[in-house]
Amino acid sequence: MQRLIRSGLSAAALLGLMTSAALPAIDIDLSVKGGDDALKERLKTASRLYAADETEDATAQDYAAAALAEYNTIVGVLYEEGYYGPTVSVQLDGQEATQLNPFRLPEQFSKARIKVETGPKFTFGRADIGPLPEGTVPPEGYAVGQDARLDVIRSAGQDAVDAWRNQGHAKAELTGQQITADHPARKLDVSLGLTPGPELKFGRLTVENNKNVREERIRAIAGLPRDQVYNPDDLAAAANRLRNTGAFRSVTMRESDEIRGGEYLDFAVNVVEAKPRRFGFGAELISDEGLTLSTFWMHRNILGGAEKLRFDAEVAGIGGTTGGEDLNLSARFERPATFDPRNTLFIQSTLERLDEPEYLSDQFRTDIGIVRQASDDLTVQYGLAFRRATIDDADGETSYSQLLFPVSATYDKRKGGASATGGYYLSGEVMPFWGLNDTPEGIRSTLDARTYVSAGDKTVFALRGQLGWIEGAKVEEVPADFQFYSGGGGTVRGQKYQSLGYGNGGGATFMGASLELRQGITDAISAVGFVDYGFIGAEAGWDTEGADHAGAGLGVRYDTPIGPLRLDLATPITGDNPGGALEIYIGIGQAF
Repeated sequence: MQRLIRSGLSAAALLGLMTSAALPAIDIDLSVKGGDDALKERLKTASRLYAADETEDATAQDYAAAALAEYNTIVGVLYEEGYYGPTVSVQLDGQEATQLNPFRLPEQFSKARIKVETGPKFTFGRADIGPLPEGTVPPEGYAVGQDARLDVIRSAGQDAVDAWRNQGHAKAELTGQQITADHPARKLDVSLGLTPGPELKFGRLTVENNKNVREERIRAIAGLPRDQVYNPDDLAAAANRLRNTGAFRSVTMRESDEIRGGEYLDFAVNVVEAKPRRFGFGAELISDEGLTLSTFWMHRNILGGAEKLRFDAEVAGIGGTTGGEDLNLSARFERPATFDPRNTLFIQSTLERLDEPEYLSDQFRTDIGIVRQASDDLTVQYGLAFRRATIDDADGETSYSQLLFPVSATYDKRKGGASATGGYYLSGEVMPFWGLNDTPEGIRSTLDARTYVSAGDKTVFALRGQLGWIEGAKVEEVPADFQFYSGGGGTVRGQKYQSLGYGNGGGATFMGASLELRQGITDAISAVGFVDYGFIGAEAGWDTEGADHAGAGLGVRYDTPIGPLRLDLATPITGDNPGGALEIYIGIGQAF
């Protein structure tokens, strides 16, 4: 069979020189003797002939080349499953593919037949590997008596190399491999030998291909722990920190072939810089809240050290019926690798006008702080802010001056990107505020928890819970934009924006819950059913007096390269007129 495969590959090269007209799809018959239905399905999925049959404009030469490649493809799958004595026949119109004359092919083929006899499944007679680091064991399937799957052998070798690398032996490699098949006994004897090499430390880092970002800043952002024992996680984190600055289109870390001084491993980082300037815009439409338009301009290397400067402008509430138009202008400067490679210093100033149903607010706020990437999943932010606001509400016009001490953390374990299919997300903030000029003092805290559960290939349940509370100050004494309200996008869809408060303003407590059923229809389109609930309490605590409301609706999502386009239709399901109103929400991205 190996001779047939070699001759087939040579013929395939000749076939690549031929051209022909596109043909209709052909009939393909796959029969498998041995194995199970799952194996047959895997062979069908891997098949080159089935792939060619699904390709538009496939020619007779395409089918012939696919048939010749089918031998290697099928044998490879069978080896992966532990079958080491298979028989494979691939025929086109009754003729074995290896016997086809590439210069005398018919204008078209009508039928393909793939016949597979798996032969017996082999088990491990021996499964040796070593040396291994202390406390390391081979994969569970790599043991005497287990199915001798080729992928298990590969995994055992790679896992052993990774185990040594994780303990500082960066040059560990698989240097000995002996595999013997005993066909009468249906056994596979395998012996894998490793050479760990010495324990190494991080050495020098050289920078290649940089043009506008300074070398010393690239080294600082990478933050390789020089003179410390090598760890592949540290190397990956260094590359990710450089990518996360946005200043580079690509980042590649390469280790030296040589060991310096018997214990140091040097590295080179090759970077391709991104275009420094970028701008963008966004839009969102909600029926009663109106249209929101936003834009930004950004420079990703403003001082030559991957520092970022960004300006944002947003106008919200255009044409809405819940207050007037809201305006927001902000500028933000970020400097990565400040005090520590994991830290990003930020300075931000914001001018904002909020024309809300219950109040009108004009404010200026400036922040300085640190964003720390504590791990791949955990981000922590802390800082100091000064805020000056003038708020006109039911109690008249009041001016506030405050010092804020916000501390927040986000732990993101979602799977599936913009449309999560599993995992969870936690985000919380504790913000003590200290009033100047007789402004009250207290603590404002929020928590946002989300989880996603897959219930099949295209079905996902998404659940969100939100909490907010104010302590240390009476709710009527704190600024109206610190109080909590419910209703509208982000809280309870179907209810009017900020329609639920307590008394003449907002509340000291907010509790919200949302449940979505996301059902895929096609690869790009999905339908959503949802229910939202919100509660506003007069005081902080679970047993506070308060009021609640709920909404429900249906939506559609259409996936795009920038995220899913979202259309939600929602109606109240509590209150004086359940189902009597319809709210429309249009935007980019999932609701949560």
